[in-house]
Amino acid sequence: MRELLGGFALGQLDRDATVSVQAHVDGCPSCHAELAEIAPVAAALRDVDLARIETVAAPAPDLGDRIVSEIRRSHRDRSGRASLRLAGSGLLAAAAVAAAFVVGARVGLPGTTTVAAPPPVEAIELRSNNPTVTADGGLVTHTWGTEIKLVAAGLDQGATYKVTFVDDAGEEVSAGTFLGTGSRAVTCSLNAALPRDTAARVVITDTAGAVVLDAAA
Repeated sequence: MRELLGGFALGQLDRDATVSVQAHVDGCPSCHAELAEIAPVAAALRDVDLARIETVAAPAPDLGDRIVSEIRRSHRDRSGRASLRLAGSGLLAAAAVAAAFVVGARVGLPGTTTVAAPPPVEAIELRSNNPTVTADGGLVTHTWGTEIKLVAAGLDQGATYKVTFVDDAGEEVSAGTFLGTGSRAVTCSLNAALPRDTAARVVITDTAGAVVLDAAA
């Protein structure tokens, strides 16, 4: 049902789907909260004049570097693993928010020139038994689950790595995969459908299932 919230907010679902989603949202606090978050953007998008859009909005070119810088600074300044705010949200979220608000600014929609502050990022300490592998990470709490921001170097070029959350009961929830980039740092943002307060550990494994990085969450 959560995947249908965007279409529901934009009024693009058929009658049966609309009724089903509405019934679900009425009884699901999580989806109700998420719908409330995307409703203002959906309302603005309904008034967009596509003929007046000349270029596709994109995140700032230095967004990745700013995320890397902020995560590393959080480790240097960490005291009791205090939370801090990044200059941007995850790359995917940043692109979506930037697109929506840039479009709003282009067509002169009221109330779309000010972007809300990004959510706080909680720094985590990623450990590795391999001295050639270095990594920094941070967690972001969302209504739909938990996001992990990851910056890592020393992972095998082109190799696939899996990111998994482990909850308090020992159950595993996948957050997705990414490719190693050798000595060059890889910066990525992955998401898991797991409430932040139940996440106990983050594990990154290679294709053989061996643990490459892990952290207490």
